[in-house]
Amino acid sequence: MRMNSVTEKASCRYVVSVLVKDKVGILRGVSAALADLGGDMDGISQTVLDGYFALILTVTFAGPCSEEALRSAVQDALDDEKADVVIRAYDVPENRPPTVQGSRYLVTLNGKRTVGILKAVTNFLANQGVNVEGWTVYADGPRATHLGEVTVPDLLDIKQVQDGLQEVVAVFGFTCGIQHENIFLVTNKVGAVRPLLRGAQHV
Repeated sequence: MRMNSVTEKASCRYVVSVLVKDKVGILRGVSAALADLGGDMDGISQTVLDGYFALILTVTFAGPCSEEALRSAVQDALDDEKADVVIRAYDVPENRPPTVQGSRYLVTLNGKRTVGILKAVTNFLANQGVNVEGWTVYADGPRATHLGEVTVPDLLDIKQVQDGLQEVVAVFGFTCGIQHENIFLVTNKVGAVRPLLRGAQHV
């Protein structure tokens, strides 16, 4: 999600990623450490998967802040010597165009858990020029549900993309569906606030 940034004149911006065993208060500790250094979190994505807390965020400082100081503050907040913390200077140009010019769709896959399904699906999507921007797998016993967020180039026929994807997953006994994100969110109440947070342009 996108948050308010401090100012276009900010002199220091970083990408921070954290991987650590989950416990209560991790995000509180990290956000407090960044705030105490004067950092404003521009964007954040966080999840917990099978007992591991994973976080990636961007943070902007109005004044100088070294990578060493930032890493030390985050490590201290985590209080876990086995935590993995990666700090990178943000170097994506401000006016960089989207990776793919197109529309966002939600991909759903359902079937029996099997090795190779994600390899086959992502190979097909990449060959079509489709950019995968998010992917989650929900396992329930012998079955699995995949939910992906992708951007499909405007020049592609979405029906052909869906038919091609169906051929790929059918080999694994899976079914699939592709819906424009706004149609998906209208017909599925969960997550309906997301286009508001992103400032969706389509209705």
